[in-house]
Parts: sequence; structure tokens; C-alpha cells
Amino acid sequence: MSGFELRDPIHHRISFNEFERTIIDHPFFQRLRFISQLGFLHSYVYPGGVHNRFLHSIGTMNVAGRLFDNLFSVSQWSHNGSPKLSNEEIESLRSCVRVAGLLHDIGHGPFSHATELIFPQLCDFPFDWSWWKQKPDRKAVHEDYSVLLIQTLVREGILESSFAQDVASIIHKDILPSGFLNLFTERIPGLRRVLKGLISGEVDADRMDYLLRDSYFCGVAYGNFDIDWLISSLGIAEKDGEMIITLSENGVRAYEDMLLARYHMIDQVYYHKTKAGFAHYLEEAICTNEIPLLIPADPYLYTQLRDGEVIEQIFKASENPKNYWSEHIVKRIPAKRILRLQKSKEEDQILLSRLTEFCKQNQIRYFTHSVSNELSHFGEGVSDRATMIYVAKRLVNGVEYIPIFKYSDLLQKYNEKLNFTDFFVLREDAEKFDSLKKGF
Repeated sequence: MSGFELRDPIHHRISFNEFERTIIDHPFFQRLRFISQLGFLHSYVYPGGVHNRFLHSIGTMNVAGRLFDNLFSVSQWSHNGSPKLSNEEIESLRSCVRVAGLLHDIGHGPFSHATELIFPQLCDFPFDWSWWKQKPDRKAVHEDYSVLLIQTLVREGILESSFAQDVASIIHKDILPSGFLNLFTERIPGLRRVLKGLISGEVDADRMDYLLRDSYFCGVAYGNFDIDWLISSLGIAEKDGEMIITLSENGVRAYEDMLLARYHMIDQVYYHKTKAGFAHYLEEAICTNEIPLLIPADPYLYTQLRDGEVIEQIFKASENPKNYWSEHIVKRIPAKRILRLQKSKEEDQILLSRLTEFCKQNQIRYFTHSVSNELSHFGEGVSDRATMIYVAKRLVNGVEYIPIFKYSDLLQKYNEKLNFTDFFVLREDAEKFDSLKKGF
């Protein structure tokens, strides 16, 4: 039963139960109130984009629940050879998926991806390594901190161990399932991957929430799509002995609208030239030790870090004029973007090499910001059926399941266009560049 609710500008009323409220009320989750969803974007480009990962995470939980309810309450679930789940089993899976949506971003650090540059090595973490498929040898990312905080919630008695491990296995690709999810995976091939796809896939709760939420708060229309129709158009079926996610033919346009929304948000919002430039400033301020930011592997020390602490460090560092990056952040002095160059175009790559050499020869300070972000991972090389969406094409005597990348011309057209490099020169060298570029 849902005993609580909050008002939300995107989903209007979001209900949650007492167990979910216990997690929401925990200091680990409350900390997300002080982690911005869009980093510097609201400071320098879209002033309305002041929302945080706290509300986004609750919104993701809400959408995850809606997706689950639609997929696992359809009448076909217990027919056509699909294995039947009891109401109790379905409710257990539903709780797992909703909590995974709630906790999917709990490991984000201050300014999110910018501070991942100085994350510690994974071997330094006080993990219960029995959850892991293997012990990775690499630098940590925010998903690893999510697992660390989930394990800490187990130690505090907030979450039961096997349930928490199942939640973590939906969030993190390297975590093994346990408990009931492991049993269900044996009974129902593909189930775990389908559930994982509801949180982090091609049509997932995370993406559905942040596109609408970021668009709303930034005051732009780029991220809008028909979430209600898209959710209602999704279904599940069995293909070659495994569960698959299906999309009705009349839902394809809603899916394509979401793809276009993501395409335009990446191009116009997430990788806006001003935001990219200031994100580079922050990374340089961190890497050159202008600000004394250390990221600990201890879960309690880590959760004491919030955006505000980094902002105060930047302001303090900016008092010293030798701290170029911090000073420019505080004084809002942006770099100048010269060009956006597509990696798929040979002439652009030649031009990038020429620009680089030109700046070096003329002692013009420059930097680049590269983006390699697929609109969709779907393509001819996809082999994981559970991450694939199949269009349920009606035939005279049945249904044919066609991979979405073969059905959607729009997906084929746009899927290779989010691969570019922005070329910047520092503001102090912009005039010099302009005066010399005639001879370029």
C-alpha cells in the first residue's frame, strides 16, 4: 500500500510506501537534495535548471513502477506459454525495480561526472566483494559508489541483504543477483536483463524522467515526448525461449519522439558550448589542485561531499589571481568555441588537426571537448535480446517481432550523429586567434 505522496511538476503526484520513505529519509538519499542534476548548466546557461538528483531519483522510481505495472499486469503474461508469477512474486519484483530506480543515482558525487576524474581505485573500497562477478582493477565511477552506499544501508539494517544485492544487480552490470531475483532468472530466462532495462536501457525510467524534467526546468521544449502513450505501448513476449520487450506499431512514433527529444537535448542542452567550457574549467581546477578536493572511499566521508562544498572551494581559490580556472569560473569568463567538428566527416578531422597545429604554432591556448554518445545502442551488432526492443508487427495469422533498428528509419538516420569534438580557445587568446585566422 502507498501511504505517502509528494507533488511533482513532472508526474504531478508520486506515491510511495513506508519502506520507500525509510530510504528517502536516510541521510544518504537526502544528500541528493544538494547534488545538482545539471551541474554548471543552471549557473551559466539555463537559470531555471536548479533541480536536483533527489527529485529526479524519486521521479525515476515512479516511472519504473509505471513501466513495471504495465509490463507485468498485461493479460498475456500468464498465457501464450509465458511462465506465471504469483501476485506475491510480482509485488516482490515490483519493489525491487522501484527501489532500484530510487537508488540508481545515489552514488553521484558533487558536480557528478566532473569529479569522477579524481575518484579512487576500486580496490580501496570497503566492499563486500561476494556481490561482485569479479574484483575489477580500475578507477571507480559513480555506479560503484551506489553499490557501496547500498551495502552500507544493509549494514545499518535499512535494507535486507539479498534484496539489496538484487537491487544493486539491476543498477550495476558487475553485481550478481541473489535471493528471489536469482531464482526467477533461472525460471524465466531474460527476466533480470529486462528488469535492468527498465532502469538503464533504451526505453528506461531514468531517461524518461530526466528528459522531461530537464526540459521543463530549463524552459525548453526539446525534451518533450508522450510518456503515457509510450509506456502503454510497451509489452513483453517470449522469443526463442527468452523474455523480450515489445513495442506496438502505433507506439513507434512515441518511441521516435523520445529519441528525437534525447538528440535535441544532447545537442542543445547537455553539451551546450558554455556548459562544456566551464565543465573543463572545473576539471582543470581539480586536476591542478587549485581546489583541495579529495574523494574518499569511505561511504560516510563520501556522503559529506555536496556541490556547496566544491563551490566554496572555488570561490576561495578564485581570490588568488594565479588560480586561473577558479577565477574564470567565479567571474563567468567563458572560453570561445571556434567550431564543432563531426568525427564521422574526414574533412572535419583534417580541420581539427590543422586547428591544433595552428594554435600550437601561434601559442594560442586551446582545448577540446569530445562527445561520443549514441542516440541508441541498437544496431546490427546487438546480440542481447533483453536490451533490444522488438516491434510487434501484426500479421494476418499472428505477430512478427522485428528489431526496432530494422523498423525505424529515423533511428537508422540519427544514430550516428552524436559523435563530435568542440574546439575552444581561451578567452584571452580569442582576439589573437581572430586576428590570425585570416592566414589559416
